[in-house]
Amino acid sequence: MPAYCGRVRAGLMLVPLLAACEVQWGGIDVEVREAEFAREDSGAVIADSLAEPALLELPSGPLLFHVRRTDAAGRATIEAVAELADAELKPLGPRLAEQAAEYISEFVTRYYRPDQAYTLFRGRTRVGTFYVRAPALRGSGLCPELRAEGQVELRPGADTLSEFHAWPPGTRSGEGGLELPVYRADMPAMAQVLARFGVRDNGIPGRWRFGRPADLRALQVGSGPRGFAATFMVADSLGPGSPRDSAGMAFVVADYVPARGYFPLYFDAEWYGPGQKRALHWIDALDLVGDAGDEWLLRAYGDVSSWYELVGQRDTARAVVWSSHRPVCEAQESTGRSGSG
Repeated sequence: MPAYCGRVRAGLMLVPLLAACEVQWGGIDVEVREAEFAREDSGAVIADSLAEPALLELPSGPLLFHVRRTDAAGRATIEAVAELADAELKPLGPRLAEQAAEYISEFVTRYYRPDQAYTLFRGRTRVGTFYVRAPALRGSGLCPELRAEGQVELRPGADTLSEFHAWPPGTRSGEGGLELPVYRADMPAMAQVLARFGVRDNGIPGRWRFGRPADLRALQVGSGPRGFAATFMVADSLGPGSPRDSAGMAFVVADYVPARGYFPLYFDAEWYGPGQKRALHWIDALDLVGDAGDEWLLRAYGDVSSWYELVGQRDTARAVVWSSHRPVCEAQESTGRSGSG
């Protein structure tokens, strides 16, 4: 028994006791111990309280841009599409909503300074330069649209073109010869025929009634300059916005050779309802990684927003190999519009 640890027999006598002492109370031996309490792991608390905030991740590789000329005087808009890293496209934008303001500020400082220049391409051919005038950002939170306004300067022969892709100077050298696509008067009718065959042969259900294409582009694609890309909209429009009821979209890219006529290189179609829209628009063919094959940059329009898609070769057929689509952005835009109403 420890020192100063006495025995008490009965009564209401109070005796100071030390921890781990034995006492006799009412003829019963009782061992008295110091009370023990559960204690928090102070190390875990400190580690949690000192957790570092998430780092702001800005692009480290070259950026791919989409440039659209808006008038004959050369005014245009530029929008960042994606970062090229390790021969693949990576999406842009903040990882966390609370980083949005800082991300946009740093992005503008790095990429949209006044008179900052970007090299314009149509296909593999360098066709001019875009000069930034001022940022023109849209969207918010996790879904900013990283746009700027500016001016294009185009080489002779390219002034009839309206859409381009662009890289920072020095990213691509480009080819010298510019061969403009040839528009043929039978393209709208032949695009309609190929769209009809496409939905029939692929068994895509819907109330398909094809009129004139909502968008038709003569292309330098496949074997020569007589190809085209066409988008057909049934009971809907080519742009953001929900249909009142079900609707359809058919998109076809075709090539032409004299001995064969027009034939499809790529076909995509959907019959959809509100909340499911994906309407495709051709932008340009591009050399993504410096190889022999081209990828195709498309813009897709949903119910409330738009995004980019890349079509490339996958095994023996072309397919969508990358998309910047983020469903959270559709939901965010939809919630914002509902709240503003």
